[in-house]
Amino acid sequence: MKKTYPVYLSIVLLAMFIQSSCKKFVQTDGPRNQLTSAAVFADSTDANAAILGIYANMMQVGSFGFCSGALSLYPGLSADELYLSANDASAAQFYNNQLLPDNDKLQSLYIYAYKYIYETNACIDGISTSVKISDLNKSAMIGDAKFLRAFFYFNLVNLYGAVPLVTTTDYNVSRLIARSTTDLVYAQIIADLKYAQANLPVNSSLKERANYYSATALLAKVYLYSGQYAAAAAEADKIITSGKFAMVSNLNSVFLSSSSETIWNLLPVLPQQATFEGLYFVPTTSTAKPKYVIANSLYNSFEVGDLRKSTWIKANNVVGQIYPYPYKYKIGKTTGSITEYSVVFRLGEIFLIRAEANANIGNLNGAISDLNVIRKRAGLAGTTAVDKPALLSAIEKERQAELFCEWGNRWFDLKRTNRATQVLGPLKVNFKSTSVLYPISVSELNANPNLTQNTGY
Repeated sequence: MKKTYPVYLSIVLLAMFIQSSCKKFVQTDGPRNQLTSAAVFADSTDANAAILGIYANMMQVGSFGFCSGALSLYPGLSADELYLSANDASAAQFYNNQLLPDNDKLQSLYIYAYKYIYETNACIDGISTSVKISDLNKSAMIGDAKFLRAFFYFNLVNLYGAVPLVTTTDYNVSRLIARSTTDLVYAQIIADLKYAQANLPVNSSLKERANYYSATALLAKVYLYSGQYAAAAAEADKIITSGKFAMVSNLNSVFLSSSSETIWNLLPVLPQQATFEGLYFVPTTSTAKPKYVIANSLYNSFEVGDLRKSTWIKANNVVGQIYPYPYKYKIGKTTGSITEYSVVFRLGEIFLIRAEANANIGNLNGAISDLNVIRKRAGLAGTTAVDKPALLSAIEKERQAELFCEWGNRWFDLKRTNRATQVLGPLKVNFKSTSVLYPISVSELNANPNLTQNTGY
């Protein structure tokens, strides 16, 4: 039986974390971080608050951050989802596939990811050695922290390839760690997720906090990405057959806080602000030019009658020119209650994971059935694909239509299937095979003599 932990997550408590986070969570540039103090983990309440502080930090960056919209925007620009309609030299480097190692937005991605990793490591160490927390609560809270660490590393390894694998809070060790192979990073991710599965609650209704099913969703995705297809299908099956989640029939309701499709979402914590995607993707008026515009290659890829195009994309007419923009999230600033949360994992993606995994292991009927679940919700007829190559192609196309501008899925898909050059080469003048990995920030290279740069930069 899975262990449970006390539930403290509420708007009021998160607001408290926002006020105090600058005191409790300082920069991770040395041993001054107060999370290394045993006093922070004096009891389960304080330790749980430290973990909740990480969740709050993930969503309180003032602009696009590693967990607050950046992974929807920048990989979307790098792939074939978005283009810029306004001057932004740093963002343009992502779109042009000409990233410079001193790009400020790139540096922010890397630094914040490792800041969060430091915080999870501190929580794991502090809770493990605490003498006042019960074993039951220890394992659950460590499982929470390990899930978050796995999530950060999954995105890092898909953005940068081999990255330093830091599992310690010892600054003298972490500041000189060289890059680990992607295999080693994935091995750590899988180990963390298996621990999380074994120790997080199964019956929690709180989708803003890690639980058994959020760990299972990420594990299914990790297995898919690493080519362990039977394992990916098995993990996805645990979610689909659980009866705890249901596809939302109305596409306008998929990203609502009440959505039955959501497996894990992040709770907005900034005053009067919902998601960063809603704030920055949606123009302020119906006549304003959106800064981030849906690329023609994506806009024209939808089949006739696909409800996702009419529901999840909106367009402004500005001086006779049409500018389509992402409209999955519709709310940015609000003075009322927040009805949209940042959805990280949802049932639609799990069906597509199981479809692709089944196609790869020869269960073609299962793959077709799962693919048609997604197509039916989008108002489309069943797939005409019947053999493995056709099914994999159809699933890739369906992932493009279903998951566009969500957590870098399209960029990661093209990279992991070795299709980036074939797809993006004709669309992007500067695209090279080495563009599939972002460069390591120059500031990190200068700070750590054992770091090396990715090829092509």
